[in-house]
Amino acid sequence: MKLFQLTALATVCLGLITGFSSCEKDSEKDKVNLYQKSDIAVTGAQVAPNGTPTTGLGTLSVKYDKRTKQLNYTVNWSGLSDSVIAIRVNGPAPIGYPALNPAFTGANPTLFTTTPYTVIQEVTGQTAAPFRAYLPNSGSYSGTIIVNEIKAKEQDILNGYYYVTIHTKTILPVASPGNMYYRWFGEIRGQIKWQ
Repeated sequence: MKLFQLTALATVCLGLITGFSSCEKDSEKDKVNLYQKSDIAVTGAQVAPNGTPTTGLGTLSVKYDKRTKQLNYTVNWSGLSDSVIAIRVNGPAPIGYPALNPAFTGANPTLFTTTPYTVIQEVTGQTAAPFRAYLPNSGSYSGTIIVNEIKAKEQDILNGYYYVTIHTKTILPVASPGNMYYRWFGEIRGQIKWQ
């Protein structure tokens, strides 16, 4: 009976040690494969090529898992000048620079899809005039991007070369085409970064 108890105790101890070491291994794998950052500032000052005079603000939370190749993000905003007509993930471009699409001509200023950026993912509302509100001037949106190494590249994500812009239907009181700045370039921007 004593031998049975000792064998059972040894088996339980071995199971606990194995369980703890596998948890430790998962934790170590997360350190290498999982990237997360919360409360990244989303502001008008970050919009490129020129910052915007908006009082609107936002925050961005991002999570990337190298094992699943998924980038998940949530952007929150408040105090924008008008309704949101598009939310875009753009890139690649570092902080302070736009990811300009060389094919952009500025044509069709009434379309919500008009943007000078190279867009990785886009969420838009009505696609033509008359403009209709897609999202309110304060709100939240969550999205997922599959990193396929064609449109979205893992190395660009890890280097912080993608950014989120929130575009509103505001027409600014300046001469054309500058009056479309919030629609084309975005009213606020936040860089996807890990530090």
